[in-house]
Amino acid sequence: MNPRISTTLNKEDVELIFKEVNRIWFQAGIRFELECIDNLQALEIPEKRWYIKDRNWVKAAIPTEHFSATAIDVCFVKDMGPNGFFYGEPVVVCEKPEYHPVAGGSDNPVARVAAHELGHVLFLQHRQEHTNLMASGKNGILLNAQEIKDARRRALEILGKKPES
Repeated sequence: MNPRISTTLNKEDVELIFKEVNRIWFQAGIRFELECIDNLQALEIPEKRWYIKDRNWVKAAIPTEHFSATAIDVCFVKDMGPNGFFYGEPVVVCEKPEYHPVAGGSDNPVARVAAHELGHVLFLQHRQEHTNLMASGKNGILLNAQEIKDARRRALEILGKKPES
């Protein structure tokens, strides 16, 4: 088992992270429910080489056969280059993210990264206004009116409901 991939977070940590994720997403009227919390054993993969991107190396170690068919899977890893990523299942979040604090931002950087990556699930793109949730490498949590509208529409689509016109 590679120590860089193995998270130190426990069930209570994840529940607290999602409490903050939902506080952030409250501004859009969106709530993420925890279906279950499992510890997955990472697949045995070769040691990371300098020319392999962390996200590709981490993704190769995640046992996808355990993913839910009806939920958004979120995996926490101890250490990786990006703070998080989402390129299709799963959402991956580093438990030790690097970021620059901004006024009014989240005090829980792991939750903020999780909320940011869930923004990508909802088709939101990076936006470099420092206080915005979709800014890279910051702890901002705000969404503008268009992002809220777009995120709500995508959330309804994921739930199989018809979005409002």
